Amino acid sequence: YAVGLGSVFLPMFYPIIIAGFLVAFPVAVVVGFISPLTSSLLTGMPPLFPPIAFIMMAEGVILAGIPALLYQKSKIKVLPTLIITIFAERLVLLAAVVLSAKWLDLPEGVLGLASLLRGLPGIIIIFIIIPPLIKKLERKMRTMAIME
Repeated sequence: YAVGLGSVFLPMFYPIIIAGFLVAFPVAVVVGFISPLTSSLLTGMPPLFPPIAFIMMAEGVILAGIPALLYQKSKIKVLPTLIITIFAERLVLLAAVVLSAKWLDLPEGVLGLASLLRGLPGIIIIFIIIPPLIKKLERKMRTMAIME
């Protein structure tokens, strides 16, 4: 955030997505909802105005809730779950940016497209890191459960 690359590399998304894969649905949704607000109140990023923090709260609910439902409840594999999750999050982002742009009297088409493309490096990193990390964390959690 300090250098303005949060919207490029999406650092808040990683723990929120991981929560969606590994903790119960209600907990995951709470994590997704309060993480952006907590970060905003503690660090000033994401900002409350323009309403980036509020947009990220909606994104967080999607990023945590969908994996909790699809992966944990429906037993859909990690990669398809992640694809659906990111697609849904991008739709939420686009809708929120377009609505915010209209509210702020800004060019919604340009802002919508720019916001989608700006996060592409972070999304690529998510697809590289998250699937093997989830598998490794699950193995570790099973091992720890056996040891107790």
